[in-house]
Amino acid sequence: MTGRTAWLVGAIVVGCGSAPPPPAASPADTKAAALEEAPVAWSTTTVDVPAEPPPPSTASYEEALSTPESLDVHDERVHLTDVQLTGPMGGVLSGCSVPSNARVTIKTAVQRERAIGVTVTVRFERPKSAKPLSKTAAKAEAKRSTAIVACVDRAVRVLVWPPSSRRDSFTTEY
Repeated sequence: MTGRTAWLVGAIVVGCGSAPPPPAASPADTKAAALEEAPVAWSTTTVDVPAEPPPPSTASYEEALSTPESLDVHDERVHLTDVQLTGPMGGVLSGCSVPSNARVTIKTAVQRERAIGVTVTVRFERPKSAKPLSKTAAKAEAKRSTAIVACVDRAVRVLVWPPSSRRDSFTTEY
C-alpha cells in the first residue's frame, strides 16, 4: 500500500495517510463517460397480457358441455394436461367437513382459467350389514350432503387454472 498505513485494532480498522490521486482519464474513459451521460432512447413494446379471469360461473358441468365448442382442423391451441387440470383441486375438500364414509365426485369443465361448469355429488357408504336409515337419519344425511355439495362447489369455482382458451373437462373422485 503506497501512501497509506493501516492497523487492525480489535475489530476496528484505522487508516493513516492520504488516498492516492485518481488515475488520469484516458480518451476511452472520456468516451465511455459521454455514452453513459447520453439520453436513453426508450422503445415501447406491446405485450399480450392476459385479461383478468372471468368471474366464477354458476353453470353445471352438463350445461357447460352442452354448448358445442368450435373445432378447427388447424387449431393449434393446446389442451391442459391432467396434472394442470387436477393440480388446483388439491385442497378443495378442506374446510367442507366431509366425513370419512362420504364419497365425493366432482365433474369440472374449465376454460380461460376458471371453472365454467361444476357438478358435485356426494354418496355415503355404509356396510352391507347396516340397517336402512330411519327417516330422521336419512333427513340428516340429505342435509349434510347438501351442505357438502354447496361447500365443494364454491371451493372449485374460485380456483384458478393455467391459461387456456380451450374447454377442458375432467372428473375427480375423493
